[in-house]
Amino acid sequence: MKKLKIPYINSSHFKDVNELIVQMEGLENVPISCKPWPEFSSETKAGFSIAHDRNSILLKYQISEKYLIANEVNNGNIHNDSCVEFFIAFNSEKHYYNLEFNCLGFTKIGYGNGRINRQLLALEVIRKLGFSSRINSNLQPSNGGFDWQILLVIPKEVFVYHQISSFDQVKARGNFYKCGDGLPEPHFLSWNMVHADQPDFHRLESFGKLEFL
Repeated sequence: MKKLKIPYINSSHFKDVNELIVQMEGLENVPISCKPWPEFSSETKAGFSIAHDRNSILLKYQISEKYLIANEVNNGNIHNDSCVEFFIAFNSEKHYYNLEFNCLGFTKIGYGNGRINRQLLALEVIRKLGFSSRINSNLQPSNGGFDWQILLVIPKEVFVYHQISSFDQVKARGNFYKCGDGLPEPHFLSWNMVHADQPDFHRLESFGKLEFL
């Protein structure tokens, strides 16, 4: 099981999102490189950097992939788009949040103790998130595809089933994913290895340990 220590950064002095992006780029880029289902072949590359400022989780994904699709809206089937995901369970609880984002920032957030009967969070909760996304197309035929990144500011108020006063020293478990179920070349990548016969990110036993510093 992988372990991740999530550093604290003081974001209050940043003048704009560009300064925050630069700060996040100075952190470790953690690869999302496990391929639990190798039959879904893809050259997609994915990684993330993560921190917190006590009040919010700061999460930046960096993606390189051949195809780019963004058809869904908030609380839609985001996993069918060019999608990144973050699942988190606080302390030793069996209930967890799934946060899913496409390359344009449309978001789905659910809560529950398994894949079935998840409670979707209200749109007014989703709108509390901040994000900035950037997409670059590779115009050379020999290097076709897209590079994109998304920076997410996830305030503690999003986790509506918990009363989090600060992320300082919070213990959690979680996993980070890259997928695209509806792309011409579907793919399923994870930070911590998932053990299942078929693609399924809702595997609490496959979460790694997260420690907020």
